[in-house]
Amino acid sequence: MNATEERNGAPGYVAASAARRLLVLLLDGVAYERMRGLHDAGYFRRFHPPARLISVFPTLTDPAYDLLFGSGPTPGYEAGYFDRPTNRLTRALPTYLRGGNEAWVRHVDYRLSFFIDAVMYLFPRWVYRGELRRARQVLDDCLGAGRDVAVLYLLSTDGLAHMLEPAEIDAQLVQLDDWIGRATTDYGGELEIIMLSDHGLGRVPAGCTQLERFDLRGVLCGAGLRVGRRLRRSGDVALPLFGLLDVARLHTHDADTRRRAVAATRRCAEIELVAERDGECLRVYAQDAVATIDCRNDMGAARYRYEPECGDPLRLADACRTLGRAGALDADGFATADAWVAASADADFPAGPPRLWEGVFCLSREQPDIVISLGERWYVGSGLLSRFVRMRGTHGGLHKRATETFVMATGLNIGSPLDLRQLAGLLRREFGWPPALPGC
Repeated sequence: MNATEERNGAPGYVAASAARRLLVLLLDGVAYERMRGLHDAGYFRRFHPPARLISVFPTLTDPAYDLLFGSGPTPGYEAGYFDRPTNRLTRALPTYLRGGNEAWVRHVDYRLSFFIDAVMYLFPRWVYRGELRRARQVLDDCLGAGRDVAVLYLLSTDGLAHMLEPAEIDAQLVQLDDWIGRATTDYGGELEIIMLSDHGLGRVPAGCTQLERFDLRGVLCGAGLRVGRRLRRSGDVALPLFGLLDVARLHTHDADTRRRAVAATRRCAEIELVAERDGECLRVYAQDAVATIDCRNDMGAARYRYEPECGDPLRLADACRTLGRAGALDADGFATADAWVAASADADFPAGPPRLWEGVFCLSREQPDIVISLGERWYVGSGLLSRFVRMRGTHGGLHKRATETFVMATGLNIGSPLDLRQLAGLLRREFGWPPALPGC
């Protein structure tokens, strides 16, 4: 199924002068608010102010950068996923270590060793310093070989964001500003730089020292469901658990099992949203509030409708009024993804209808039956990993805190807000990069 469209570029930007050499810095887990604060404080001033970038759902690296590079759909939300054709959960760690969920990595010149990933969350500063050294070596090698474009992906910024206090994160990112300054000077100011991140990152709320693990498996088992690696009979549920995230997804044996799983989770205080794939539509729940999301393709152009049935689970009443006043809704209440981005960028769940739809039906071949977005104190994931890691932030969910990230450039003043597909189109027109067409 393809419920996306090739959309025109972002609203409002100033074209860059022709760049002789291009450096693309792909960061992981840096929120718009953080980068905007650093820019306002006088850092990263070689760049125009950061633009707000709306990430995909789930707010995870592989779906986001697969969309940017056009290398999707991603096999699973993350390396540990449920493979419906073989009816089994994948072996998460081997898949991760061989890069089996990261097709987009083929388009970058530098990515941290998969084996060093294992210690990143234990020693984030040490890994980050090593990444900066290695990234400079790769940049010099690429440009020294006569290349016009170098693409570097820094994973350890995500480790910093998960593990450190805000002031410590800022101090580490200032080192990146110094790194950029040295590179710019060494290449005579002839280096155009684009810097962006894949997703934002929610922080532990005030009064809490760390995030807490939510026992989703226990909730399902308490409702009489069986959680396992395969789906053999009614009542069976597959629950992939790998990274420590505030998004979860469920695969169910049949419609009755799916309904039971929704009933067991939708009113949990730890869960802010539950979305259920019901045939060709989505049903969204937040406690007692219920709405449906539909998608319609008109000659290849996707449009999305949000219809509250009881309450407003995505809190989009203001955005819907804005769409109506702007004439962006058709007679049946459908609007384009671009229109949803513009109208709901400030909402609690920015561009919720198109992002939820694409996250369930398009961006990953996993296509879960149920997706869950957790509240700000909670995460789900590997019980083993959670014994060693004490996190101060995470991502994955639909909420604004993980959704809102940034893009900025030295010679291009990019307008806000925009999403990853709009950004890909803009950069392709300006720089001929990325070369592949985005799509799912």
